[in-house]
Amino acid sequence: FRDIFDSVLSGRADRGMVPLENSLSGSIHQNYDLLLQFPDIRIVGEKKIRIVHNLIGLKDAELADVSRVYSHPQGLAQCAQFLEHHPAWEKISFYDTAGSVAHIATVGKKENAAIASEAAANIHGLKILKAGIETNPQNYTRFVVIAREEQAKVPDPNRVSLVFATLDKPGALFSALETLARRSLNMTKLESRPIPGKPWEYMFYVDVALETSPAGFDDALAELKTHTEELRVLGMYRV
Repeated sequence: FRDIFDSVLSGRADRGMVPLENSLSGSIHQNYDLLLQFPDIRIVGEKKIRIVHNLIGLKDAELADVSRVYSHPQGLAQCAQFLEHHPAWEKISFYDTAGSVAHIATVGKKENAAIASEAAANIHGLKILKAGIETNPQNYTRFVVIAREEQAKVPDPNRVSLVFATLDKPGALFSALETLARRSLNMTKLESRPIPGKPWEYMFYVDVALETSPAGFDDALAELKTHTEELRVLGMYRV
């Protein structure tokens, strides 16, 4: 995922798409952290995609040949129930689902399988050994589109994402969130992440629905700054 951020920041790509959360296994924390580490990157869009996971093997492989399964940790987690029926299989985390398919194609051993999409299997000329192995068919992943700050202007945004650290005093988080509630701004997401180098201190990621003009959010943002020691708008976009 860092390569995607690097490509957008360097100009090798105009846009990137990264997952932020899954309806079954929760948040992809690495990408929340990367949003914080790349201050010149903004969120400019959002897309929710239905995820179908498949067990993929070589063309001449059968399910009985499998003894090792590769996938991104999220892919493994989202197929936990299926994998529990095969306790002898070795589960190996990989950097992403499509990459795990490329890996087993390169290695060329029938005992290796990967969990990924049908498209990944087709690209590498491999076979689906078992389709639809995700634990729950209501499996959706929320992706965000990222761009460089100078290309981040979105007409008529209806969602804003921001991150902040509160002041070190009682009720600081309540005061920050109450700033939004008092203006009837609907908070649709709240996520906390540790601050590197500051044990037991946290950044808070918040998504807010903009029901009216984004200009109405400016007043809330100004007050929010008085309750935080660090505040950054990650993006204003449409969903």
